[in-house]
Amino acid sequence: MRTPLSFCFKLIISTLLTFWLGPIPLGLAQGRTPLNVQPERLQKARELEQQALARKDTNQLAEAYYQYGRTYVFVGDYLASQGYFLKSLRLLDPRGDTFELSRIYVRLGENESRSGRPADAFRYANLAVSVAHRARSLRGLGLGYGLLAILHQHKSDSWMHGNRAAYDSIMYYQQKKGAIYRSLNDTLGIAECSLELGTLYTKVKDDRAIPRIREAYDLMLLIHRDRLLANVMLRLAEAYLVFGRLQLAHQALLEAERRYVANKMDDYDILMGLEQTFVRYYQATGQWKEAFAHQQKANALAVNQLLSDRNGTIAQLNVQYETQKKETLLEAQKRELALRTKTLETQRWLTIVIAVLLVLAAGASVTFFRLYRRNQRISRRNEQLVREQNHRVKNNLQVISSLLNLQAKRLSDEAARTAVGESQLRVQSMAILHQRLYDGERLAEANLDEFIRELVEGVLRTYGNPPVQLSYNIDPVYLSADQAVPVGLILNELTTNACKYAFPGNEHPLFQIDCYLRANRLHIRVTDNGPGLDQSSVPVARTSEPTVLKRESFGMTLIKAQVNQLRGTYRFDTNQPTGTVFTMEFKS
Repeated sequence: MRTPLSFCFKLIISTLLTFWLGPIPLGLAQGRTPLNVQPERLQKARELEQQALARKDTNQLAEAYYQYGRTYVFVGDYLASQGYFLKSLRLLDPRGDTFELSRIYVRLGENESRSGRPADAFRYANLAVSVAHRARSLRGLGLGYGLLAILHQHKSDSWMHGNRAAYDSIMYYQQKKGAIYRSLNDTLGIAECSLELGTLYTKVKDDRAIPRIREAYDLMLLIHRDRLLANVMLRLAEAYLVFGRLQLAHQALLEAERRYVANKMDDYDILMGLEQTFVRYYQATGQWKEAFAHQQKANALAVNQLLSDRNGTIAQLNVQYETQKKETLLEAQKRELALRTKTLETQRWLTIVIAVLLVLAAGASVTFFRLYRRNQRISRRNEQLVREQNHRVKNNLQVISSLLNLQAKRLSDEAARTAVGESQLRVQSMAILHQRLYDGERLAEANLDEFIRELVEGVLRTYGNPPVQLSYNIDPVYLSADQAVPVGLILNELTTNACKYAFPGNEHPLFQIDCYLRANRLHIRVTDNGPGLDQSSVPVARTSEPTVLKRESFGMTLIKAQVNQLRGTYRFDTNQPTGTVFTMEFKS
């Protein structure tokens, strides 16, 4: 308890100090440099701008503004980035539909999404796709569909919790993007699609996550995109962490950090992702001191990015873009100054509110952590009690089976001995089922495949028939106790009947069980190659209604009762040229 409480307390103090004393210096560990605009990028954009102004080339000037915007995106200054993107948009819009115009709308949508305005982000994404369609630009469509896939991910996290419609929407746009890049033979685009799919699979814990990300890594190595490999290794580390492969996650994190430093990168998203993933790794391994150190760095990055918005808001720049068409530059500058002053005050109050909320969240976290620990202890105790109870019940069933066996040996009447022996098999099937229900990985659920195999082979050993050719085709299905008990009794009766009537005198006895799940209904088919049913006593059903026996034995009565308990249907058919087929189905 002491370590998590200390961790939460230090996190609160770090956040408050960041607010009152200013941003924490970002001299990061292991050689990482502070997050600043790289002079080389800025210089390249300036040279492009100067050349465009000298030539009076609006297309080149729009490209210069685009490069400025991308430079500020990398360091997380989305306000400055959005301002330059809007300047580029003003120059590109009069030219009509082009790839460059579609690309600007994509970048504007990305910034709106990062700033928490999903409605505006979707509007820009749809504009980007429309422009790309009219311009017949496949690359523009690829960028637009990629943004729509990301926005649907951010729209709600329900797709990570079983919302199939939301998940299908994301995959629809992701697949359209992938198809475009494959048609263009764009290796970089294909690699990016593999990386995005791998990240998507990571979030839903799909085993395909790691192979997809590794595929992206190999493709980027092939085309020598070394600056992009830091992000790929970060995503790989996240995947390893999700699947519990902690040592590989740590190695991937260190490799991502090394590549980030070696390439002198200045990407805010990657740097924040590194710090947050280090925090999750050290929390998972119980290294709270290291987790706290990386959380401080993540806090510093978040606070710096938040405070960089003090000069105005992106929403204000959007308004400025729409109004500058009708107003003079002087009026726009006055409005900007007034809004800037107001935003500074709002930003200060917003930061205070965030700090207070963090304190409350920390208090709630401590409370929930204590409750979680308490519930864990109760759960472990309950599990021990359940397993102890199961052990005693299993022993009791074995005692009953032994008593029945002793009783059968003392009986002189063959019919009575047979009846007691069959009852002993039924008890054994219950014991097997009980063991599968409570000794397996999933409490109170039985693995149908393992249960059926053990039950059938136990009955065959009891009867001692000649070697029987067994065939199993069973889907991976788990049944609850309420369903597993009737199924076990039914299969016990069918196997017993086969041992009594189908296998004796049969040179090549065959016994086959097929179980498959279709549309939430479990289908079970049991087949033997014996002499078949006595048609005079057991009419063959040709409808979905249960078979009605003219002279029902106890076993047939038991089968009928158990199928009714499952609320299912069953039937007996003759397996041509010889043998019997029993089929039933019920809702799983």
